[in-house]
Amino acid sequence: PFNQSDGAVVIPGKPERALKHEFVCKKGGPPEYRYCQGEWVKSVVSCVIDDIPFSEGALRQVYRMQIVQKDGQRHDVVAKLSKDPNEERSTYYRDVQAQMCAREWAAEFNDQNVPKPIDFVPAYVFELVDRPGRPLIGVEEFVEGVFVKHNNNVGGIMTTGDAERA
Repeated sequence: PFNQSDGAVVIPGKPERALKHEFVCKKGGPPEYRYCQGEWVKSVVSCVIDDIPFSEGALRQVYRMQIVQKDGQRHDVVAKLSKDPNEERSTYYRDVQAQMCAREWAAEFNDQNVPKPIDFVPAYVFELVDRPGRPLIGVEEFVEGVFVKHNNNVGGIMTTGDAERA
């Protein structure tokens, strides 16, 4: 990697085109589903994905990725790619929709003057249109710092604090 003028690390490689799918929640409907309805909004972006994953979980490998703006500036995100080469494409959309729904629920929870507000990072589905088969990846905003996993997708709890597990 080399540095931009502002000192940020730049992932090497030629930017590639991607179709960004963003789930926009619509309020309404039965209370328990009020944030889970919405629509997918598409836009074309350029991105660069590192060749080597920097982390992994049970189901996905995680890569450093940058969205390249028209002016050349780069925005750090992470790309999550399934370890299963036969992963159904719909899984990426369901995961992102669930995360964006949870983000809306968290905002409503935080409106209750809670002592420790919670948030979910924005997430998207990217379709890598220049690659064979137009593969999908899950994309999330990059969060600086040490990542601590408090629970997993099947009910496992890794920490003891109540607020962290909420």
